[in-house]
Amino acid sequence: PELLERLRAEKFDAAYSEFFHYCAPVLFRMLGIDKFAITDSVAMNDAWFYYTQTPSNPSYVPTMMGTIGGERMSFFERAHNAYIYSLMDYFYKENARLFQQELAKKFPDLPPVRDLMGENSLVFVNSEPLVDFPRPTSSRIIDIGGITVASEHGPLEKKWSDMLGLRPRTIFLSFGTVAKAYLMPEQYMRTIIQVLKKFPEVTFIMKYEKPTNNISAGVPNLIEATWVPQRELLHDPRLSAFITHCGQGSTTEAIDAGIPIIVIPVLADQYRNAHQVVRSGTGIVLEKAQLNSIEPLEAAIREILENPRWISSCIFSKKFNNHSLNPSRWIFVKNMEFLAKHGPLRQLDHHGRHLNFFQYYLLDVIGVVLFVASLITALLICVAIRVVLFVRSIVVVKRKSD
Repeated sequence: PELLERLRAEKFDAAYSEFFHYCAPVLFRMLGIDKFAITDSVAMNDAWFYYTQTPSNPSYVPTMMGTIGGERMSFFERAHNAYIYSLMDYFYKENARLFQQELAKKFPDLPPVRDLMGENSLVFVNSEPLVDFPRPTSSRIIDIGGITVASEHGPLEKKWSDMLGLRPRTIFLSFGTVAKAYLMPEQYMRTIIQVLKKFPEVTFIMKYEKPTNNISAGVPNLIEATWVPQRELLHDPRLSAFITHCGQGSTTEAIDAGIPIIVIPVLADQYRNAHQVVRSGTGIVLEKAQLNSIEPLEAAIREILENPRWISSCIFSKKFNNHSLNPSRWIFVKNMEFLAKHGPLRQLDHHGRHLNFFQYYLLDVIGVVLFVASLITALLICVAIRVVLFVRSIVVVKRKSD
């Protein structure tokens, strides 16, 4: 109660929260904040319909957590994509139901948490339209892809700059912060080490979290580090390529820097991000299982280093996207200011989220049309049969009279 009183005293004009924090809309209701937005650190989530009032379409939009390779899907890929879509929809509904059970024990008079979350006015999506797969959208959806990418970057420290000068070419390897590199299967790491040895003229800088393993022993062109100034490194023209897990942040930074990418997705949205890279022509995708053998990774590195089209494609993509990456913060701020001043923006609501499955997809209307069409067809067939029988009876009578 004391915390709530302190927050009420602040008299907030507006608020925003990540969509899966169900506590947030409850807190906003208790504080009397009806002007709020929701957001997420990844692209548009398939299961957001009840909150965004914007449907997805698994027939051509790859799901967030699926492994389908892009928007051009075979029958079985579309079936798999639809299955993952339904699974994620069930997961979020069940998650909200369980939260609602606990919430009702303390606050029985509050509306359902899904309804509270659905009262948002704006939805900010970490998606860049020129890179992401095209999808259905609405006026309440605002793309702010690249908001985490700083418009400026400083020079590399001497330590890192000297590393880039050791050999004619340098490649940076990083598998992000969630999936630790030192936890990957031993066979995968052996493959990586063996491949790096095949490129003695290339320096490899690898983010590796456990220096006691000393993976660089016997590999003179491998430098391991527990932390790397990724943005500054990606923007140095001496860097030749980036081998990454393809997290949302790393992907955006690499495209912004114009660096060719070799993608090895590990989990979650990284598979979807990987195929965005392929779609934009800025990199090559390898399945992590391909690290069981040397050839795929070696071939990918040679392709990136020896084929000049990758550099040309990345430079074009960089110029193409830079005009839209930098204003993301401005877009976010201006929309939140507008919401605080003029919200809540109920004008952006539509009734679609309150319709059931049959109503939303017009199955009830289609059913009635088919029924009426079938009825008319049946009547026409009956009439035709009666006409035929009548004509036949006249012919028979005439024959008898003759």
